[in-house]
Amino acid sequence: MFSIPGDLYDAIYSFKNYRDEAEKIRTLIQTTHPAARTIPDVACGTAEHAKYLSAHFHVDSIDINLEFLKLAQSKIPNGTFHIADMRCFQLGKRYDVVQCLFSSIGYMLTPDDIIAALKCFGNHVTPDGIILVEPWLSPQVYAQGGPHMTTVDRPDLKICRMNVDEREGEVSILHFHYLIGTKDGIQRADEIHRLALVSSDQMATYFRSAGLHCTFDPVGIFGRGLFIARQKGIVSS
Repeated sequence: MFSIPGDLYDAIYSFKNYRDEAEKIRTLIQTTHPAARTIPDVACGTAEHAKYLSAHFHVDSIDINLEFLKLAQSKIPNGTFHIADMRCFQLGKRYDVVQCLFSSIGYMLTPDDIIAALKCFGNHVTPDGIILVEPWLSPQVYAQGGPHMTTVDRPDLKICRMNVDEREGEVSILHFHYLIGTKDGIQRADEIHRLALVSSDQMATYFRSAGLHCTFDPVGIFGRGLFIARQKGIVSS
């Protein structure tokens, strides 16, 4: 999915306030599970959330992209990192909080894949723990259109990323076209990202199928909403 290296990924997403988002997560954890101390950050990317959360929790970082994990490790030298698929990772222990942020669950394109990932999250959370999942857009919110452009304008780096939203059924398609300028010249790159469009009501049924019950905050930490889930039979305090 990702053709650009992690440092360019960080540059493209520098508009995101990861520090603020991590603080919102920390506040939510303090409110809903104040005794929480451990988190696996599933699909951690380059560990921008984990970088801030690791000041307050023990964070194990998981991603399927080895290059991103290498960059993540440079940010958290004492951290623990695992290359794994969110549908089938096995860490051999349970955590107080399992989190999967920045719409990474959207890359699970079928109901079976989504449920498998949620079951895996449930297998790694303590009986009284919580699961935090930031969804991708719903079919009602996603609107085909564009063109869209994101730019980076630094003295040493220029990036232009453009795309036009596409859709095939209940799958959104983001075909990113990059121009990347450095002192060594201009490079081009392309990425195609496919993310499932799932309504909050439908996602709630997937949580139930995975043996979890959830509530949904329609705003969340980045405007895309946030699911807060527990194992069935555990009542939120």
